[in-house]
Amino acid sequence: MTELQKSYGVLSDAQLAHFVSLGDDRAFDELAVRYLDTISIIARKFSAEGYEHNDFVQEGLVGLLCSCKAFDQNGGASFKSYMSVVVERRFISIIRRGEQKKAIPSSSIVPMDDVGESIEDSAKTPEELLMCREQLNQLLSRLQGILSKSEYDVLMLYGNGLSYKEIAERLSVTEKTVDNALQRARKKVRVGLQK
Repeated sequence: MTELQKSYGVLSDAQLAHFVSLGDDRAFDELAVRYLDTISIIARKFSAEGYEHNDFVQEGLVGLLCSCKAFDQNGGASFKSYMSVVVERRFISIIRRGEQKKAIPSSSIVPMDDVGESIEDSAKTPEELLMCREQLNQLLSRLQGILSKSEYDVLMLYGNGLSYKEIAERLSVTEKTVDNALQRARKKVRVGLQK
């Protein structure tokens, strides 16, 4: 299948995950559009001192990318189920690491690579983590290029877990304006990331 023949919108999640594992950025963009709301909902379940909702959403997108690379279609689970578990475990690892840092006096911390990391995290090489971060930054840059400033702001605030009312108050606009901007943003993201 050539690049021009791929219609990412009609591909299954498993097919997209396979393309992502081969390095296809557009396939990742499509999955990110499909699962941004799901990741945001999962992120709302978690809170930790020193972390904002957006921190968890960004880590969730990294988890989405890592899920694509490790997903086995023959494993019996749907991609959505698998990805949700990976993202949730990633959030739990973040919170645990934060709690471990608080529980240990800073004077007794000895720097050691990979100590205290979860099994999931220890399976990742620094190169894979760097690639995940780079792809996330590319996605955010592409979003800024596709959306107007107001649409981008509304989408990021919504991704941070704010309600329409909270976004409207923060941006000094009506809830209807927020809803319209969010609908336009979603449409532009779906169309723009498929190009």
